[in-house]
Amino acid sequence: MVSWGFAFKKGFIIFLWSIVWIIIGTIIGAVIGGAALFGTLLSEMTKPTPNFGVIMAGFGLAMVGFAIGGIISTILVYATILKITMESTLEEAKKP
Repeated sequence: MVSWGFAFKKGFIIFLWSIVWIIIGTIIGAVIGGAALFGTLLSEMTKPTPNFGVIMAGFGLAMVGFAIGGIISTILVYATILKITMESTLEEAKKP
């Protein structure tokens, strides 16, 4: 039987790694989304009559970038949960 201290320690490790992965996913989404917005707005705002459709496509591309960052961070959080759980199970199985 696993003690509560052991379970909370592993849960805290998963929590800390989840924060790291969420930060990394947010950075990836911000880079992709920011580049899409910056490029679209920079190219359209220099024109005398900006094309509204192109600007909205840039915003759509930015949302896709943030979604990609969210998907990446979610996959990494799930991988962390699986890894810590498997390591904990192996530790408990090796005990006499």
